[in-house]
Amino acid sequence: MTPSSNPPSPLPKPASRPDGRLVELDALRGIAAFIVVLHHAYLTLPDLPGAIDWLLTETPLRPISMGRQAVVFFFVLSGFVLTRALAAQEDKGPGSVLSLGGWGHYAAQRALRLGLPVLASLLFSALLQAVFWRAPLPEGTPHIVGGAAWSSMWTLPDLATQALLMSSGDGFQLNPVLWSLVHEWRIALLLPFVLLFRGKLALLLAVSLIGAGIARMAGMPEGQVALGETIGQTFASSAGFLPAFAAGAALAMWKAAPRLDRGQNLAAGIAVLVMMAAASDYGVIAASVLLIMMAQRGGAFAAWLRQPPLLWLGRVSFSLYLVHMPLLLALTHLLRDAELPYVVAAIAIPLSLPVAAAMNRFVEQPAHRLARALRAPAPAGRLARRAG
Repeated sequence: MTPSSNPPSPLPKPASRPDGRLVELDALRGIAAFIVVLHHAYLTLPDLPGAIDWLLTETPLRPISMGRQAVVFFFVLSGFVLTRALAAQEDKGPGSVLSLGGWGHYAAQRALRLGLPVLASLLFSALLQAVFWRAPLPEGTPHIVGGAAWSSMWTLPDLATQALLMSSGDGFQLNPVLWSLVHEWRIALLLPFVLLFRGKLALLLAVSLIGAGIARMAGMPEGQVALGETIGQTFASSAGFLPAFAAGAALAMWKAAPRLDRGQNLAAGIAVLVMMAAASDYGVIAASVLLIMMAQRGGAFAAWLRQPPLLWLGRVSFSLYLVHMPLLLALTHLLRDAELPYVVAAIAIPLSLPVAAAMNRFVEQPAHRLARALRAPAPAGRLARRAG
């Protein structure tokens, strides 16, 4: 804008719920979860026609064929929304987060919010396997439904290990998507400490890059970090995702974050389309940050995200992420002799939506209520005054 230009009219504020949650970001999370569903369905299909394969591998639709971009976006978004909430809580009550008791309360809440739905998804998959599994699928079956899951009947020790998010390699046989929850759980426990970097965001990002270096030295190059073949390697791979969470956290604490004008918003949208199709995690991280900024700008994009179907998809996104693989596995084994992968995908994708809604209502929402019911410890200062 030149000095002689008229100032632009104020941008409409993004919508939020009474608890301060930005609903546009919920919608983005829902879209990302649905992309993961499409990705796993894509992995079960035989060779596609050349034109369709080109669209899914060489255009901005590439996240459907890769899937990884959606997971990296989840991590950036988690860093943003959790840090935003933690910062607001700490501002309201100093010590409510940055104290031993405050951190313990936060960790217990996260354990309930993540752990109960994870356990429910594993029990759901175990039940489906007990009903539909007869033997391992034939050699040559796509890895995601062949070697990566249901390769043998589950046992109670296996179930317990997976419920505690302590598996490695292809250990999440009942629900392979849980590999990302390993990193989500571990790094979320560290997020309260990012508040110590307020005003030092460059240092926060620099420290997070040390984690990427650790993953690289452990033999997991950027863009390929997943879980690791041993428990030790899983910690190295968790470190490799620190930049994604740190980028989201830095954006949440960036007081001078620019509000995009119309031209900047258009440029950001083009950048997102290009970088979300990249194989580089850093390109996807940058695109994720821009996407979050665009969603908060208001305007046409934010209005589109506030459509009821997208808001609904956002509400059930975590449950959708957890239930779609057990359904895909069950249908694959049920129709194994018919060899109808397109039919399996065509049924699994829409079926995942009502099952996710049921999971959200009967497991995820009660887990959230239970987490909110946990009594927070009194701030240290209050305890000191009582003692006096």
